[in-house]
Amino acid sequence: MKRPLIILALALLALALPSHAAAQVPEDFYGISAVDPTEHDYNRIAQTGFGVSRFEFSWRIIQKTRKGGYNWGYVDDRMRNIARAGLQPAPVLYGTPRFVRKSPDGFFPPTSSAEDRQEWQDFLAAGTARYGPDGAFWQENPDLPDAPVHQWIIWNEQNARAFWRPRPNPADYATLVKISEQAISAVDPKAAIVLGGMFGYPHDERAMSAVDFLRGFYKVKGIEKYFDAVGLHPYGSGVSTVRKQIQQARKVIVQAGDSNVGILIGEIGWASTGPDTSDEVVGVKGQATRLRKSLELLVAKRKAWNIVGTYIYVWRDFTLETACLWCPGAGLVDVDGTPKPSLKAVRTAIRASR
Repeated sequence: MKRPLIILALALLALALPSHAAAQVPEDFYGISAVDPTEHDYNRIAQTGFGVSRFEFSWRIIQKTRKGGYNWGYVDDRMRNIARAGLQPAPVLYGTPRFVRKSPDGFFPPTSSAEDRQEWQDFLAAGTARYGPDGAFWQENPDLPDAPVHQWIIWNEQNARAFWRPRPNPADYATLVKISEQAISAVDPKAAIVLGGMFGYPHDERAMSAVDFLRGFYKVKGIEKYFDAVGLHPYGSGVSTVRKQIQQARKVIVQAGDSNVGILIGEIGWASTGPDTSDEVVGVKGQATRLRKSLELLVAKRKAWNIVGTYIYVWRDFTLETACLWCPGAGLVDVDGTPKPSLKAVRTAIRASR
């Protein structure tokens, strides 16, 4: 597919550049998620040194009825702010509309019927045609800096029962990846397809570890042709856990004969405040130290592990209700925007790599 061409181009570029330039980390290596970000948030994100804004691209919100139209309103707003800040978008495609499954959360995949699969593909094709290179959105907004979507992330934490109902199923997810790639590539053949980020060790006994899920996923014959990077969310108490989860995933990838595939760290982070029972709640200083050391690790190992990007979770603390009890305290800044020590630590680590 397109992966060998990408690797060849990168190799030629590295040979053409001086050794110090080839070692520098590009702007789009660093990304971040944000909950309900303002225009001011986006500008501060860019000033910190991030190059990518990762956000939810919810089918459940965009299309309400079968065969109905698409309401792109909130995505348009995100795209405007992302482009104006000089960032690149990294949308996470997920969310089942009620016409597919009447569930309260929207995490039943659209794979159970041919009709649902076609509706999903139509949605992805329309999204790519709107926000991809030369897309309708960019033509409608010629005053904006050009920031088309080049990378599409397929679902989120599909190895966890909370995000894949009724329970994780690697073969079923492979079906979603295949039909997603087919729909997106039909519109933009150069688009990069990324597997949804997998948490190494979900706590629900009905979930699957990232390693077990990946093994099952790679058992689907020829699946490696349909994606360009594996997404990981290596959460845990410390940086050693980050290392362990990536190494375990790399082992499965290499054993599957797919060693050239990239790894995108779609989420990584710790909370400064939250429940004492959460491993990820490490205090203000602990958050700053772990984020700095994890970024240094990922930069140092980016070639050995083929890390194509690392996205921090999350920009600002939030108060929205969530099943993740520690997540509201994981921001680099407080709810009111006041910087935490982690913001300086991240900014320093990013600048040191360039």
